[in-house]
Amino acid sequence: MGRILAVDFGNRRIGVAVSDPLQIIATPLETLTITSLKDGVSRLAALCGEIGPEAVIMGYPLGTSGNKTEQTIIVDEVIEALSARTDIPIIKWDERYTSVEAEQILRQQGIKTRDNKGIIDQLAARIMLQEFLDSRSKS
Repeated sequence: MGRILAVDFGNRRIGVAVSDPLQIIATPLETLTITSLKDGVSRLAALCGEIGPEAVIMGYPLGTSGNKTEQTIIVDEVIEALSARTDIPIIKWDERYTSVEAEQILRQQGIKTRDNKGIIDQLAARIMLQEFLDSRSKS
């Protein structure tokens, strides 16, 4: 088994989390600050080269009704561009409410969410990855 990388892609920041080699526990890794979609894809490709994940879980930002949004279309472009640069499988994962859940966790710990957007992005990626890992252990 190898590590799995989770990505919460945003227009300015990308939250990243990684699993342990046994694919049991998700841990926030970092938040990448990006200047463009192209910059984001390059940074993710480099990170994949460093970590060598078995798969990438890409947060797929569907609207509350399950429809594609403007951000979903951007993430589709990221997936296409990243797929052209690596052979690592990319799995779309519904990320609805992960940022809200991350903000709640920070508030419970007494951390102000307004000043910690990067931490929210990391936590959202970790939540998404843990959901993915847990879903696989139940099957």
